[in-house]
Amino acid sequence: MPFWSVLSQTAFVRRETEYNLASNSRSRIRRLGGFVAFVAAVLLSIVVSPACFGGDSTPAQAKGKGRVTIVYQDDAILPENLDAIKKIKDSGVFERMANRLTKAVALPHDLQVVVTDKTPKGIDDPSTEVDGRKIWWPPAFSKATHDVLTEFLPEVIASKGPPRAISQENFTADVLNVWANQFILGHEFGHSLIRLLNVPLTGLEEDSADGFATFFTVNDKDTGPNAALGAAVLFDAMGSKKPNLTLEDFSSDHPLILQRVYNFLCCVVGSDPQHCRTHLSLTVTSLRSVRCSAGRNGPSSTTAGGPCWSRI
Repeated sequence: MPFWSVLSQTAFVRRETEYNLASNSRSRIRRLGGFVAFVAAVLLSIVVSPACFGGDSTPAQAKGKGRVTIVYQDDAILPENLDAIKKIKDSGVFERMANRLTKAVALPHDLQVVVTDKTPKGIDDPSTEVDGRKIWWPPAFSKATHDVLTEFLPEVIASKGPPRAISQENFTADVLNVWANQFILGHEFGHSLIRLLNVPLTGLEEDSADGFATFFTVNDKDTGPNAALGAAVLFDAMGSKKPNLTLEDFSSDHPLILQRVYNFLCCVVGSDPQHCRTHLSLTVTSLRSVRCSAGRNGPSSTTAGGPCWSRI
Protein backbone atom coordinates (compact mmCIF):
# COMPACT_ATOMS: atom_id res chain seq x y z
CA MET A 1 0.00 0.00 0.00
CA PRO A 2 1.40 3.42 -0.89
CA PHE A 3 2.79 5.39 2.01
CA TRP A 4 0.37 8.26 1.46
CA SER A 5 -2.57 5.82 1.71
CA VAL A 6 -1.28 4.61 5.07
CA LEU A 7 -0.97 8.21 6.24
CA SER A 8 -4.52 9.06 5.15
CA GLN A 9 -5.91 6.00 6.93
CA THR A 10 -3.90 6.86 10.04
CA ALA A 11 -5.27 10.40 9.96
CA PHE A 12 -8.78 9.03 9.63
CA VAL A 13 -8.32 6.77 12.65
CA ARG A 14 -6.94 9.66 14.69
CA ARG A 15 -9.85 11.96 13.80
CA GLU A 16 -12.36 9.22 14.54
CA THR A 17 -10.71 8.49 17.89
CA GLU A 18 -10.86 12.14 18.96
CA TYR A 19 -14.51 12.31 18.02
CA ASN A 20 -15.34 9.19 20.01
CA LEU A 21 -13.50 10.38 23.11
CA ALA A 22 -15.32 13.70 22.95
CA SER A 23 -18.71 11.98 22.68
CA ASN A 24 -17.75 9.46 25.35
CA SER A 25 -19.47 6.70 23.41
CA ARG A 26 -18.17 3.29 24.32
CA SER A 27 -19.98 1.62 21.48
CA ARG A 28 -18.31 3.86 18.94
CA ILE A 29 -14.93 3.19 20.54
CA ARG A 30 -15.60 -0.54 20.23
CA ARG A 31 -16.50 -0.08 16.58
CA LEU A 32 -13.35 1.97 16.09
CA GLY A 33 -11.30 -0.81 17.63
CA GLY A 34 -12.81 -3.22 15.14
CA PHE A 35 -12.03 -0.83 12.31
CA VAL A 36 -8.41 -0.47 13.43
CA ALA A 37 -8.08 -4.23 13.61
CA PHE A 38 -9.51 -4.51 10.11
CA VAL A 39 -7.08 -1.91 8.74
CA ALA A 40 -4.18 -3.66 10.47
CA ALA A 41 -5.23 -6.95 8.93
CA VAL A 42 -5.42 -5.41 5.47
CA LEU A 43 -1.98 -3.80 5.86
CA LEU A 44 -0.53 -7.09 7.08
CA SER A 45 -2.05 -8.98 4.18
CA ILE A 46 -0.53 -6.50 1.71
CA VAL A 47 2.88 -6.86 3.30
CA VAL A 48 2.89 -10.66 3.30
CA SER A 49 0.74 -11.43 0.26
CA PRO A 50 2.18 -12.30 -3.16
CA ALA A 51 3.05 -9.36 -5.37
CA CYS A 52 0.53 -8.02 -7.86
CA PHE A 53 2.53 -9.45 -10.72
CA GLY A 54 2.54 -12.94 -9.27
CA GLY A 55 5.40 -15.07 -8.02
CA ASP A 56 6.79 -15.94 -4.63
CA SER A 57 5.66 -13.81 -1.70
CA THR A 58 9.14 -13.70 -0.18
CA PRO A 59 11.27 -10.65 -1.05
CA ALA A 60 13.62 -11.16 -3.96
CA GLN A 61 17.19 -11.78 -2.91
CA ALA A 62 19.87 -9.77 -4.65
CA LYS A 63 21.85 -11.89 -7.09
CA GLY A 64 24.07 -9.02 -8.26
CA LYS A 65 25.10 -5.78 -6.67
CA GLY A 66 21.95 -3.98 -7.68
CA ARG A 67 23.86 -1.82 -10.17
CA VAL A 68 22.41 0.01 -13.16
CA THR A 69 24.65 -0.01 -16.22
CA ILE A 70 24.46 1.33 -19.76
CA VAL A 71 25.72 -1.10 -22.41
CA TYR A 72 26.39 0.27 -25.91
CA GLN A 73 26.57 -2.55 -28.46
CA ASP A 74 28.52 -0.45 -30.96
CA ASP A 75 28.76 -3.23 -33.56
CA ALA A 76 24.96 -3.57 -33.50
CA ILE A 77 24.15 0.10 -34.13
CA LEU A 78 23.23 0.95 -37.72
CA PRO A 79 25.36 3.68 -39.35
CA GLU A 80 22.42 6.04 -39.85
CA ASN A 81 21.71 5.99 -36.10
CA LEU A 82 25.27 6.54 -34.86
CA ASP A 83 25.16 10.33 -34.77
CA ALA A 84 22.02 10.58 -32.61
CA ILE A 85 23.37 8.03 -30.13
CA LYS A 86 26.83 9.63 -30.10
CA LYS A 87 25.34 12.96 -28.97
CA ILE A 88 23.49 11.21 -26.14
CA LYS A 89 26.57 9.21 -25.19
CA ASP A 90 28.84 12.26 -25.27
CA SER A 91 26.45 14.13 -22.95
CA GLY A 92 26.96 11.42 -20.30
CA VAL A 93 23.35 11.83 -19.21
CA PHE A 94 22.46 8.12 -19.42
CA GLU A 95 25.43 7.14 -17.28
CA ARG A 96 24.67 9.83 -14.72
CA MET A 97 21.06 8.64 -14.53
CA ALA A 98 22.26 5.06 -14.03
CA ASN A 99 24.65 6.07 -11.23
CA ARG A 100 21.96 8.10 -9.46
CA LEU A 101 19.51 5.20 -9.55
CA THR A 102 22.14 2.76 -8.29
CA LYS A 103 22.82 5.01 -5.29
CA ALA A 104 19.22 5.98 -4.61
CA VAL A 105 17.50 2.57 -4.70
CA ALA A 106 18.55 -0.78 -3.22
CA LEU A 107 17.73 -2.91 -6.25
CA PRO A 108 17.34 -6.67 -5.76
CA HIS A 109 18.96 -7.33 -9.14
CA ASP A 110 21.26 -5.60 -11.58
CA LEU A 111 19.60 -3.54 -14.31
CA GLN A 112 21.07 -3.22 -17.80
CA VAL A 113 20.13 -0.65 -20.42
CA VAL A 114 21.19 -2.22 -23.72
CA VAL A 115 21.61 0.23 -26.59
CA THR A 116 21.37 -1.83 -29.77
CA ASP A 117 19.56 -2.03 -33.07
CA LYS A 118 19.45 -5.82 -32.69
CA THR A 119 16.48 -5.89 -30.37
CA PRO A 120 14.07 -8.80 -29.85
CA LYS A 121 11.30 -9.07 -32.42
CA GLY A 122 8.57 -6.48 -31.97
CA ILE A 123 10.66 -3.96 -30.03
CA ASP A 124 11.15 -0.72 -31.95
CA ASP A 125 11.14 1.79 -29.10
CA PRO A 126 12.59 1.76 -25.55
CA SER A 127 11.07 -1.19 -23.72
CA THR A 128 11.47 -2.78 -20.30
CA GLU A 129 11.37 -6.55 -19.94
CA VAL A 130 8.67 -8.09 -17.78
CA ASP A 131 11.08 -8.95 -14.96
CA GLY A 132 12.43 -5.38 -14.96
CA ARG A 133 16.07 -6.41 -15.27
CA LYS A 134 16.75 -5.18 -18.79
CA ILE A 135 15.76 -2.15 -20.85
CA TRP A 136 16.14 -2.36 -24.61
CA TRP A 137 17.04 0.94 -26.24
CA PRO A 138 16.98 0.96 -30.08
CA PRO A 139 19.21 3.73 -31.50
CA ALA A 140 16.72 3.98 -34.37
CA PHE A 141 14.26 5.43 -31.86
CA SER A 142 16.66 8.20 -30.82
CA LYS A 143 17.28 8.97 -34.51
CA ALA A 144 13.50 9.14 -35.10
CA THR A 145 12.95 11.55 -32.19
CA HIS A 146 15.77 13.74 -33.50
CA ASP A 147 14.14 13.77 -36.95
CA VAL A 148 10.77 14.80 -35.49
CA LEU A 149 12.36 17.71 -33.62
CA THR A 150 14.39 18.75 -36.67
CA GLU A 151 11.17 19.12 -38.66
CA PHE A 152 9.14 20.72 -35.87
CA LEU A 153 11.43 23.39 -34.40
CA PRO A 154 11.79 25.62 -37.48
CA GLU A 155 8.00 25.88 -37.63
CA VAL A 156 7.91 26.99 -34.01
CA ILE A 157 10.70 29.52 -34.48
CA ALA A 158 9.07 30.95 -37.61
CA SER A 159 5.69 31.17 -35.87
CA LYS A 160 6.38 32.56 -32.39
CA GLY A 161 10.06 32.08 -31.66
CA PRO A 162 11.67 29.84 -28.99
CA PRO A 163 9.70 29.52 -25.75
CA ARG A 164 11.00 31.69 -22.93
CA ALA A 165 11.66 28.73 -20.65
CA ILE A 166 14.30 27.41 -23.07
CA SER A 167 17.22 29.54 -24.20
CA GLN A 168 17.68 30.08 -27.90
CA GLU A 169 21.00 28.21 -27.96
CA ASN A 170 19.32 25.17 -26.38
CA PHE A 171 16.27 25.26 -28.64
CA THR A 172 17.87 22.91 -31.15
CA ALA A 173 17.13 19.36 -32.19
CA ASP A 174 20.50 18.15 -30.86
CA VAL A 175 20.01 19.56 -27.34
CA LEU A 176 16.29 18.86 -26.98
CA ASN A 177 16.73 15.30 -28.22
CA VAL A 178 19.25 14.60 -25.46
CA TRP A 179 16.88 16.11 -22.88
CA ALA A 180 13.85 14.19 -24.18
CA ASN A 181 15.72 10.88 -24.35
CA GLN A 182 16.89 11.45 -20.76
CA PHE A 183 13.26 11.79 -19.71
CA ILE A 184 12.24 8.67 -21.66
CA LEU A 185 15.01 6.70 -19.96
CA GLY A 186 13.57 7.91 -16.64
CA HIS A 187 10.20 6.60 -17.80
CA GLU A 188 11.68 3.16 -18.49
CA PHE A 189 13.43 3.25 -15.10
CA GLY A 190 9.97 3.75 -13.62
CA HIS A 191 8.71 0.59 -15.33
CA SER A 192 11.77 -1.32 -14.15
CA LEU A 193 11.39 -0.25 -10.51
CA ILE A 194 7.70 -1.14 -10.48
CA ARG A 195 8.56 -4.66 -11.62
CA LEU A 196 11.80 -5.21 -9.69
CA LEU A 197 10.29 -3.99 -6.40
CA ASN A 198 6.78 -5.41 -6.99
CA VAL A 199 5.19 -2.01 -6.41
CA PRO A 200 1.38 -2.31 -6.13
CA LEU A 201 -0.43 -0.02 -8.56
CA THR A 202 -3.96 1.36 -8.36
CA GLY A 203 -3.87 3.03 -11.79
CA LEU A 204 -2.11 2.89 -15.14
CA GLU A 205 1.52 1.81 -15.02
CA GLU A 206 2.29 4.33 -17.76
CA ASP A 207 1.09 7.19 -15.53
CA SER A 208 3.30 5.95 -12.71
CA ALA A 209 6.31 5.64 -15.03
CA ASP A 210 5.76 9.22 -16.23
CA GLY A 211 5.51 10.37 -12.63
CA PHE A 212 8.80 8.72 -11.72
CA ALA A 213 10.53 10.12 -14.80
CA THR A 214 9.38 13.64 -13.94
CA PHE A 215 10.38 13.36 -10.28
CA PHE A 216 13.75 11.72 -11.00
CA THR A 217 14.82 14.13 -13.74
CA VAL A 218 13.52 17.36 -12.19
CA ASN A 219 15.53 16.51 -9.08
CA ASP A 220 18.72 15.99 -11.09
CA LYS A 221 20.89 18.84 -9.77
CA ASP A 222 22.82 18.98 -13.06
CA THR A 223 19.89 19.29 -15.47
CA GLY A 224 16.89 20.27 -13.36
CA PRO A 225 13.70 20.65 -15.43
CA ASN A 226 15.49 20.37 -18.79
CA ALA A 227 14.51 16.74 -19.40
CA ALA A 228 10.82 17.38 -18.74
CA LEU A 229 10.90 20.47 -20.97
CA GLY A 230 12.60 18.49 -23.73
CA ALA A 231 10.01 15.73 -23.42
CA ALA A 232 7.19 18.28 -23.56
CA VAL A 233 8.53 19.74 -26.82
CA LEU A 234 9.14 16.28 -28.32
CA PHE A 235 5.70 14.97 -27.39
CA ASP A 236 4.04 18.10 -28.72
CA ALA A 237 5.98 17.63 -31.96
CA MET A 238 4.73 14.05 -32.20
CA GLY A 239 1.21 15.15 -31.35
CA SER A 240 1.28 17.73 -34.13
CA LYS A 241 1.48 14.87 -36.62
CA LYS A 242 -1.85 13.52 -35.36
CA PRO A 243 -4.21 16.50 -35.22
CA ASN A 244 -7.29 14.30 -34.78
CA LEU A 245 -7.65 11.80 -31.96
CA THR A 246 -8.69 8.26 -32.82
CA LEU A 247 -10.21 5.31 -31.00
CA GLU A 248 -6.69 3.91 -30.67
CA ASP A 249 -5.61 7.03 -28.79
CA PHE A 250 -8.42 6.66 -26.26
CA SER A 251 -7.96 2.90 -25.82
CA SER A 252 -4.18 3.07 -25.33
CA ASP A 253 -2.62 2.24 -21.96
CA HIS A 254 -0.80 5.58 -22.32
CA PRO A 255 -2.49 8.91 -21.55
CA LEU A 256 -3.33 11.14 -24.52
CA ILE A 257 -0.08 12.57 -25.79
CA LEU A 258 -0.92 16.21 -25.05
CA GLN A 259 -2.20 15.30 -21.60
CA ARG A 260 1.33 14.09 -20.98
CA VAL A 261 2.78 17.37 -22.29
CA TYR A 262 0.51 19.30 -19.94
CA ASN A 263 1.43 17.07 -16.99
CA PHE A 264 5.18 17.45 -17.61
CA LEU A 265 4.94 21.24 -17.70
CA CYS A 266 2.71 21.45 -14.63
CA CYS A 267 5.21 19.36 -12.67
CA VAL A 268 8.04 21.63 -13.79
CA VAL A 269 6.10 24.65 -12.56
CA GLY A 270 5.41 22.91 -9.26
CA SER A 271 9.08 22.10 -8.79
CA ASP A 272 10.04 25.79 -8.71
CA PRO A 273 6.93 28.02 -8.87
CA GLN A 274 8.68 31.37 -8.44
CA HIS A 275 11.22 30.80 -11.18
CA CYS A 276 9.16 28.77 -13.63
CA ARG A 277 5.69 30.31 -13.56
CA THR A 278 6.61 33.45 -15.51
CA HIS A 279 8.66 31.64 -18.13
CA LEU A 280 6.35 28.68 -18.59
CA SER A 281 3.22 30.77 -18.98
CA LEU A 282 4.39 31.31 -22.56
CA THR A 283 6.28 28.08 -23.19
CA VAL A 284 3.76 26.02 -25.04
CA THR A 285 2.05 29.01 -26.56
CA SER A 286 5.20 29.18 -28.68
CA LEU A 287 4.60 25.69 -30.05
CA ARG A 288 2.70 25.35 -33.28
CA SER A 289 0.27 22.63 -32.25
CA VAL A 290 -1.54 23.06 -28.95
CA ARG A 291 -4.70 21.16 -28.22
CA CYS A 292 -6.65 21.02 -24.99
CA SER A 293 -7.74 17.52 -24.02
CA ALA A 294 -10.54 19.00 -21.93
CA GLY A 295 -11.51 21.77 -24.32
CA ARG A 296 -14.96 23.24 -24.74
CA ASN A 297 -15.43 21.42 -28.05
CA GLY A 298 -14.26 18.03 -26.82
CA PRO A 299 -10.96 16.17 -26.60
CA SER A 300 -9.73 17.10 -30.06
CA SER A 301 -10.44 20.82 -29.89
CA THR A 302 -7.55 22.96 -31.08
CA THR A 303 -6.39 26.34 -29.90
CA ALA A 304 -3.94 28.76 -31.43
CA GLY A 305 -1.66 28.47 -28.46
CA GLY A 306 -3.75 30.43 -26.03
CA PRO A 307 -6.48 29.50 -23.55
CA CYS A 308 -5.51 25.95 -22.61
CA TRP A 309 -1.84 26.59 -21.98
CA SER A 310 -1.96 30.12 -20.68
CA ARG A 311 -3.71 28.68 -17.63
CA ILE A 312 -0.42 27.03 -16.65
